[in-house]
Amino acid sequence: MTNAMKTNLGTVLLCSVLISFAASTAFACNADSVLTSFEHAIQAHKTIRISYTKESSSILFGKRPAEKGTLWLGPPRFYRVEAGAQVFVRGLDTLWSYNPSAKQVTLRIGGLDSLEFGPAGFFGSVRTDFFPVDCRLDTVENVTCRRVRLAAKTETAAVQRLTLWIDVKTNLPIASEYVDYNEETSHLRFSDYRPDSPKDQGRFTFTPPAGVEVVVLPAKKG
Repeated sequence: MTNAMKTNLGTVLLCSVLISFAASTAFACNADSVLTSFEHAIQAHKTIRISYTKESSSILFGKRPAEKGTLWLGPPRFYRVEAGAQVFVRGLDTLWSYNPSAKQVTLRIGGLDSLEFGPAGFFGSVRTDFFPVDCRLDTVENVTCRRVRLAAKTETAAVQRLTLWIDVKTNLPIASEYVDYNEETSHLRFSDYRPDSPKDQGRFTFTPPAGVEVVVLPAKKG
């Protein structure tokens, strides 16, 4: 191979590398900026009502039936989730879980993991519990989004990996995927955002129904 051919080959390889790099960065985004906009969009409201659909699967349990539910956010920490007949309510330092079929209410006071219930918890905990891995432009059902992949800061976190698809227009998530410490993967689709309804102000307290057992759980440590 002549020197001229070597030079031309080197130039071609360099151009290929530059083109590949340009293609990969063309769809990249700044994760910190995206997360800041997401937080501002959530915290701009006193309450937000959101409908969701959840599908989960794992090697151990296989695919679970799809779940439809409603969650209410009271930024930055309060939430309420109604998943079928079950109810989860996160207060300032309490987490209530009500299972009508078991006629039991559990209450944890203090030591709460911000991701005690996946569909709601991460809305107020992204900065606390995760660090960004990457950020790219993507589409979900013809909606342009910024896809942010995150990883848990600790090995004991309830959720180890989290991906958010955030609408570029509203800065609100339209979908998410998370993997918990049991390696169960859950896919969620969010819809029907309804902010600041006066009747939602009282959603973040819970009074156990009469006749059910109340079990107080010890606070989680670490």
